[in-house]
Amino acid sequence: MKILSPAGNFECLKAAIFNGANEVYLGINEFNARNNIDGFSLETLKEAVDFAHIFDVKVNLAINILFSNEELQKALDVIIDAYNLGVDSFIIQDLGLAKLVFNNYPEIEIHASTQMGLHNLEGVQEVLKYGFKRIVLARETPLEEIKRIKDNCNVEIEYFAQGALCVSFSGNCYLSSYLHNASGNRGRCKQLCRLPYTFEKNGKVLNKGFLLSAKDFNMINRLKELKNACVDVLKIEGRARRPFYVATATKEYFNALNGKKINEENLKLGFNRTYTAGYLDGNDKIISNFNNHIGIFVGKVEKVNCGKNFNEVFFSSCRPLFSKSTFKIFSDGTEKTTLTAYDLKEISKGKYKLTTTQKLLAGDVVNLIVDSRQEEDVLSKINKKEIEIKVFAKENKPITAKFSLSDKTYEVLGPICMSAKSQPLTVEEVKNNFSKSELFSAKITAEIENVFIQKKQLNEFRRDVFSKTYEKITEKCRKNAKKIKISTNYFVNKFSNFQIVEKISQNFEKENIIFSPEKYDIFEIIKFKEKCLKENKKPFLDTPNFALSQDIKLLKEIINKTKLAIIANNYYALSFKTEVVAGAGLNVYNNVSAIALNLPIITAESNISERINFPYMTLRHCPFKANLNATCKNCPYSEGYSYKMENGKILKIKRKKLSTCTFYLTN
Repeated sequence: MKILSPAGNFECLKAAIFNGANEVYLGINEFNARNNIDGFSLETLKEAVDFAHIFDVKVNLAINILFSNEELQKALDVIIDAYNLGVDSFIIQDLGLAKLVFNNYPEIEIHASTQMGLHNLEGVQEVLKYGFKRIVLARETPLEEIKRIKDNCNVEIEYFAQGALCVSFSGNCYLSSYLHNASGNRGRCKQLCRLPYTFEKNGKVLNKGFLLSAKDFNMINRLKELKNACVDVLKIEGRARRPFYVATATKEYFNALNGKKINEENLKLGFNRTYTAGYLDGNDKIISNFNNHIGIFVGKVEKVNCGKNFNEVFFSSCRPLFSKSTFKIFSDGTEKTTLTAYDLKEISKGKYKLTTTQKLLAGDVVNLIVDSRQEEDVLSKINKKEIEIKVFAKENKPITAKFSLSDKTYEVLGPICMSAKSQPLTVEEVKNNFSKSELFSAKITAEIENVFIQKKQLNEFRRDVFSKTYEKITEKCRKNAKKIKISTNYFVNKFSNFQIVEKISQNFEKENIIFSPEKYDIFEIIKFKEKCLKENKKPFLDTPNFALSQDIKLLKEIINKTKLAIIANNYYALSFKTEVVAGAGLNVYNNVSAIALNLPIITAESNISERINFPYMTLRHCPFKANLNATCKNCPYSEGYSYKMENGKILKIKRKKLSTCTFYLTN
């Protein structure tokens, strides 16, 4: 398995490469799903790509948002510019953009973003028609489904192993979009899931806290299972994280894959909200009590001397601590404050004192979230590209360097060597001179006669040699693809005059009636169809945006028996042999995506067709297990349950039940 590490900036890029990443992924400032960070511009991308390629590390460019008709041309131009600079592959969510790349530039490698919500074989098979060479699976995808995909498809599988876990099903979170016009599918997520909520039943508070704040993914002890499922690439989430996090996470996974000892405390220090193995251990274990980094426990406050302006805080620690480190203080399991201890002093072994304006109490828990000494040590690590260079210095001939790359030998000529009268050039002098490089570690062999060369000339020769080395390593990745002009002026088949009903007892008012039941009961669905026919309405069955293999089998049986047309809210449903409407869950945002599907369209966010309010979130964990310690046997689900935001906004809980339950937060 390969390690794919995040690179939110150049320091993170270096941290990933120096600690064992096989690949990195990064974004262009304007067009990526992390537009709240200072990423890369096209101007700085070249240096980043070259640097990665010096160390044989591939670069994946995330251009994984949905694009409007007006943006598609520029998005395609960015891909061509980046491809010509040497970017190895592109992570794409927008189906229209993928189609444009595949149809016009089949040589460009594209990867299907996790935002496409791919989680089963049928969905993967549908998108492979658009040229994807790798699938970034949804985090909710079970291991057996990963194996089923690999057994039936010639495609690379990328799977998240470490980092933040979205509480909502990837690509189908619209909470930020609907409440703040800040779409997660456009890279503008407000992370409203990290806010406090109350869990209520008909207005009665049953629980409160960070109830939608997911724990962080940590699969470092489950790598054997991922390998057995044939995962090809382990993805570390975190383009918004610090270089220390990137370095530490990359190193620990590198160690794990190479049979070396791992240190999970280092992972936790990098970033954690407590850990989970996602849905591998059941769907009730993913919610954290915290919404931010909690670090690692080091001790408790033992005494506080209160002063007029500053308070002296005395605490014990189970590990050595250093000044300029940052601590997070907890009281009764709740975050109290964060402080950086510039004046931290060890007063005796394991006993420390710091001064602060914060009001701490004896018994407060002290967690370390930034270890200044460890950060300094980790980030001071520098690797250099090893290269063998042969140097020849003969009288009345140019000093010459030869090096080989990819079975080709290159030669660099320097100034003419003169006969030495007093201070002949030595092999040691050449080796010392060639050690002065930030990128290359030169293994020098030299044949030197009794010659002399000025130090200034030797320095210039060294620079020329390394410049030629840099050029030859990076130029093979350069391309010369030509840009094309595209059109988005297509007719879109807009699905209209429809009504979504959840119960057969509702009045059927529109021409097209979409049945979106809680349970997919064949007898209820037949009754729905009969009522539609009786009232001269066109019936459609709404398919869920998440379905396991057994669910797909059931849905196919229902459709085969009823011959109903369907609303497809995920790519798997496009495989059904019936009349299909592209539902809002497919995130069709532009005309090119609509033409690619060649179906009537319903949208959730775009204005190219009639827009519906898709559920705010799709949850694959059970809110009742998480909040009420319920079990499937005593499931309390009924209407009336909700999550309530601090501003009073109520998110009602609804359910779809197939082989397992999927929950939806709705308006």
